[in-house]
Amino acid sequence: MASKICFWCFKRKDGRETCPHCGYTERAGERQAFQLMPGTVLRKRYVIGVRIGVGGFGITYKAFDVTLGLIVAIKEFYPAGLVNRAGGERRVGVFSGEKKIEFERQLQRFLEEARNMALFSKEQDIVNVFDFFEENQTAYIIMEYVDAPLLKDVLRKRRFSVEEAVGYMSALLDALEKVHQHAIIHKDVSPDNIFLTGENTIKLFDFGAARLQGTERTEAVVVKAGYTPPEQYTSTDAQDFTTDIYAAGAVFYEMVTGEKPIDSRDRVMQDELKPLAEYQIQADEYLERIIFKAMALDPKLRFQNTRQFKDALITRKKVRIPQEELIRIRRRKWIVAVASAVIILVAGTVVGLNLTVFSGRGKIDVTQIQAEELSAWILAGTDTKQEELVSRLSESATQVCPQITVHTEVFDAKEYENKLAQALEQGSLPDVFCADGVSWETCKEQCVELSSLLRTMQLEEYLYLDGMQKGEAYLLPTAVQIGVAYLSEEKEKTVPESVDIRQLAEQGAAVGFADEGNTDVFSRFQNLEDPLGWIVGDLSNLGQVEAVTVEAVPSTDFAAAPVTKDGKLIGNLKNCYAVKKSESENRQKAGMVLLSLLLSEGMQSAAYMDNEDGLPLNRSVLESYQENKLTTYLNFLQDYNLEEVEFYEGDCIAREIRKEVQEGESQ
Repeated sequence: MASKICFWCFKRKDGRETCPHCGYTERAGERQAFQLMPGTVLRKRYVIGVRIGVGGFGITYKAFDVTLGLIVAIKEFYPAGLVNRAGGERRVGVFSGEKKIEFERQLQRFLEEARNMALFSKEQDIVNVFDFFEENQTAYIIMEYVDAPLLKDVLRKRRFSVEEAVGYMSALLDALEKVHQHAIIHKDVSPDNIFLTGENTIKLFDFGAARLQGTERTEAVVVKAGYTPPEQYTSTDAQDFTTDIYAAGAVFYEMVTGEKPIDSRDRVMQDELKPLAEYQIQADEYLERIIFKAMALDPKLRFQNTRQFKDALITRKKVRIPQEELIRIRRRKWIVAVASAVIILVAGTVVGLNLTVFSGRGKIDVTQIQAEELSAWILAGTDTKQEELVSRLSESATQVCPQITVHTEVFDAKEYENKLAQALEQGSLPDVFCADGVSWETCKEQCVELSSLLRTMQLEEYLYLDGMQKGEAYLLPTAVQIGVAYLSEEKEKTVPESVDIRQLAEQGAAVGFADEGNTDVFSRFQNLEDPLGWIVGDLSNLGQVEAVTVEAVPSTDFAAAPVTKDGKLIGNLKNCYAVKKSESENRQKAGMVLLSLLLSEGMQSAAYMDNEDGLPLNRSVLESYQENKLTTYLNFLQDYNLEEVEFYEGDCIAREIRKEVQEGESQ
């Protein structure tokens, strides 16, 4: 006999077979005997309706909260194999012995799930928990009822466009970030547990497998083939937030391809995860790289947190795939091993190191250099950096050539210009100095030709130095600046990914140039009534732009687009150092050894890892810079080949770009 209440919408249907309000008709065999009867009341408040889900650990019902007049979802703890219930009964029967012990342990896990979910009861992207309690010799979680399709059901019908998938994935990563901020690993991220609630909005649920980061694993292993990373298949392997990163990557893969990825255990034996091209997907290379990085079999090669994952998605960052990351790690380990060996050799016997690195025909033999006291002038922006550079240079000299004593002075760019001009006029140059701004003729007259140093150095370890041996060289660059257009997002609603130098003239009054000494463009950049919305400068201007935008009150935002020419980055070599000519050949060679140390890892890290003075030329340091120091504003550097920069003469790239723009305007 049909009931008076529809157990789907909980409105009166007056004994009709089909509900006139929602069209629901109860079908024979829809309810299993062990499930609660529709109409059962819990806590004198919750009326059980239709079963909407069942799994190995519980049954989920649609229900009605008579107190609030609200439809809810109720999850009943019913672990298969540990309990039973006769048809029409409310209480569950718990098996005895070890199964009863296991039931009690899993019951505590179920209640822990409720407590975990209750932490997020005010979040919009995580299913809310209203209450949880024990009754009928089991337990119940009262949850928000979400009237939205599950991702798994949508995936049965279609796959997602790249744009759709990125939008939903960004929302999922936002939800996971909130979970991880409470030190909780979800451990069951899959299409089964994600509601699609609207355009680019989701609700994440089912925290039954979740646990606190860093706690010991005592629960049963919960896995879902295709979404579970290899470390989760055992109860002994360490797990962390990257466990959820893998699962999210697998969900992303299925959304884009329409096919569930192969199981991670099979990938461990033979990794046959198909590239996106095999699914005829039109997507930029960045997308596949992001997915493959998220789904790396080794947790250390994945994104380490949701913020990294989402940032790569939003900025279309070209990340390293696991194979490239492994090569980089091996190379770094090799570099560290070599560096350690060098330090040991220096400490034990300087002669052995010097004969290996510095001796040979036409090269500098450090063992033959006699004791010298050298003076050096170097550039740095801050007092803290100045102290570090002095210390690093002295330590490096002591290790590589202990016969050299170094007296270093550090200057900022403004005071250095006058200091250098005075030294050139008076003939009082130091042994090693930054020669930015010094003419080529003056360098040939005042400085040592560096061919013997170039033959001594391993030039392939540095950007741009390989070609220097082809002609006379009096200067050794230590950094490269890249031309950048900084754009006010308040004034420019459309932000280009790059700006061709020929387009700058078309912007007219909207463009200003960050020439040395020209600081008023930054205050104008902040002024919303001023038409100036672009500042053309270089990487080192990032701090000045941030000071008048994101750090200002009220704050505004900006974007950075590279200035290009024929698709290549524009730049210039910066902080070019020279060795003063002297009567003593020994002193010249000592100066060249000291000069080479400005390209060492220690000096390059100290000088250029803060985005202030350009990019380091030491490849190892540049690699670390690209991995750790690229802000959202400078991520475009990942998309260009730094080996193919269009170089401009002069020590101020903004001034050189302005000249070319003005020449274009006059033609």
